Amino acid sequence: MMVAQSAPKAYRATLYDAPGTLGKVDGVIYFFSDAGDITEYEPEMASFTCVLGEIGLSECQALADKRHGGFAKIACGRTLGRN
Repeated sequence: MMVAQSAPKAYRATLYDAPGTLGKVDGVIYFFSDAGDITEYEPEMASFTCVLGEIGLSECQALADKRHGGFAKIACGRTLGRN
């Protein structure tokens, strides 16, 4: 009997304030920094990790932000309830 494997998932995250991606490869979790470093993730790193979202979701939001002029324009253009 064959069991279907779930699709691999990866998450945008920061580790020690460095941006990158968390992913599982052959049962081991790695942090792939945007600078190109690869770090094996250890439980002690959890306090210094901020998981931002699944790659699919974050990429969709990045595209939506670009479509609306970029995240800086969106953040600076908010009226905060003022008319």
